[in-house]
Amino acid sequence: MALFHQLKMPLAEEEPESITEPFGPRSAGDELRQRREALGLDLADVAAALRIKPAYIGALEAGRADELPGAVYAIGFIRTYADHLGLDHREMLRLFKQQSTLLGAKPDLDFPIPLGERSMPGGGMLLVTLILAVCGYGGWFYLSTGDGPRPQRVAEVPLELLPYREPPRIPPAVSQPVEAQQAAPRPPAVPSSPMQTGSGSGGNPAAAGSAMAAVPAATDPAPNPGEVVIRATADSWIQIRDARQSVVLTRVLKAGESCRAPDRPGLSMRTGNAGGLEITVNGVPAPPIGGRGMVRRNVALDGHALLAGSAVRN
Repeated sequence: MALFHQLKMPLAEEEPESITEPFGPRSAGDELRQRREALGLDLADVAAALRIKPAYIGALEAGRADELPGAVYAIGFIRTYADHLGLDHREMLRLFKQQSTLLGAKPDLDFPIPLGERSMPGGGMLLVTLILAVCGYGGWFYLSTGDGPRPQRVAEVPLELLPYREPPRIPPAVSQPVEAQQAAPRPPAVPSSPMQTGSGSGGNPAAAGSAMAAVPAATDPAPNPGEVVIRATADSWIQIRDARQSVVLTRVLKAGESCRAPDRPGLSMRTGNAGGLEITVNGVPAPPIGGRGMVRRNVALDGHALLAGSAVRN
């Protein structure tokens, strides 16, 4: 009996254990949520940038397709959200269609039933109507002008019978007497400039200097604050707004990509990874605006403030 147990135990130990996966396949909502958290964004910023309700974005990340307004809107939300985070929207749509019955179901379309053929086509009816109208107009024209007297052309009046018109008389030009022209006084000569009235040594230099000082000096134009270029050393989400807090630009800069700020005053920038950005002003590197993974909500895109290190205002 003991020998039987010894032979049975190795056989029992050789049976492979069933290995179960601790995690199932990742859903498209998890991909969107993890990508958003990796970029340091919150639902409020994404909803304001995409003009989508935060509840719909939360439903996309949680996979609750029944809370979306419809399949057409859901597809548009997924494509816009994936492009905003720098993901492949085609892959996200494929995953959502596999995991959601709302997007995978095909709509039941009701097509109109064609009507039966008419006895006479519309083109033939139009042709018959046109022929009848032409015949009716021709008959009316014949009856109205066939037997009536036609107007005769009146001959033109000969030139001999036309009334004579005397041409208008032009009065002769009245010439002024030569004596009156010679007696007319001449206007006094006015000196052209104060510098010509005096001799070279008798001129007044103080008056000339005051006259030259009266001319306003041309003001020098204000110097250009500089060209601001934002370069990403790591994937970073940026959003540029104007002085009225209207969104000018929103995108995800991947590592190695650059973006030139628009040349207008009052611009500010938001970013989810301040340490992943390098900013230059006219080619001169500016001090860093934060560490890696740090969120900045108000960075002034002013050349002087960036070079001075005082652009961060939050």
